[in-house]
Amino acid sequence: MQSTTLDSKIAIASEPFVKKFATINRGHVLFHTFFIVALSIGMIIFGLLFSRFLQSIAMALWLAGIFLTVFTYLVLLFYLQGRRPERLMQLRDEFMEMAQSRIPFEPGTLEYHCCITEAIVHFIGQLRIPNVENRLVVTSETLTYLVGKFLIWTRWKDLLKIKEMLLLTSIEEHIRLIKRDPTDLEAHSSLASNYVTLATLYQDPRKLALNQQLIWTPPEYESEEMRKKFEMALERAIEEYHIIDAYAPNNAWVHAQKATLYKELDNPDAEQKEYEHILTIDPQNVEILFRLGKLYFRKGENVRGLKIYDQLQDLNEEKAQELINYYDAYSVAALRL
Repeated sequence: MQSTTLDSKIAIASEPFVKKFATINRGHVLFHTFFIVALSIGMIIFGLLFSRFLQSIAMALWLAGIFLTVFTYLVLLFYLQGRRPERLMQLRDEFMEMAQSRIPFEPGTLEYHCCITEAIVHFIGQLRIPNVENRLVVTSETLTYLVGKFLIWTRWKDLLKIKEMLLLTSIEEHIRLIKRDPTDLEAHSSLASNYVTLATLYQDPRKLALNQQLIWTPPEYESEEMRKKFEMALERAIEEYHIIDAYAPNNAWVHAQKATLYKELDNPDAEQKEYEHILTIDPQNVEILFRLGKLYFRKGENVRGLKIYDQLQDLNEEKAQELINYYDAYSVAALRL
């Protein structure tokens, strides 16, 4: 009951911060909109009156005006890009102060840090790129796409930055807790979850099923920088699970989490070892048998896959039938290459 009350209090208290972020971001959108419209109008008028301007001093003046507009845009953009992180950092700090003031637990306790994380996750969940809803715009697919792409282009960096700031703050809080009690396994588990959540920030949003209506993804999500950040966050999460496993060995849940992360890192050999270890703890775990059998087939280890199939025949015939459908996964994938 107390947790529910606390969640509702933080949810209500976080609404002004959501609006404040929208205000910060709206100013950025309006800035780009103003200059894009101004440049577009200038270029259209120049194109329409080009023949009249051709032998006139007005042509030179008009071109000078266009170049001045571009120069002004670039100078102001450089200035605003320097200020935006400061404003986002201030917003983060104000939100953290609000959340900390409403948590009834003592700072330094696991409950306190878990509440901080829950508040951050809730706040992050409220921050999203709005869909195109204007009636005049949605009547045209082309216009809907262009406006939607513009909204994403002008908003995604601020959204990524504030979420990254918040999650890194949560991670720092957990690290402080662990420094006080290094063998607190619940703290290590919560820290691992934070790293996993951080990793999702660096993935293509459409792959996460969090916002299927996004019509365009910034190409930066395919960059080497994003990939390295994604891998680093997951590797740190795996390290936390290694710590838990060292202090509390033979926990099937821990190995299942590690297997999932190895799958995200496209490391089938490590994923396989985790599944095989789980089966030494729980030999009749149908779900793990199915995942391992599917992995065997995808790697081309059909003999092992068929043995898993035989085991599933005795435990869960429906799951066994689902598994055998992956028998040709490796050969088909190889042919497509």
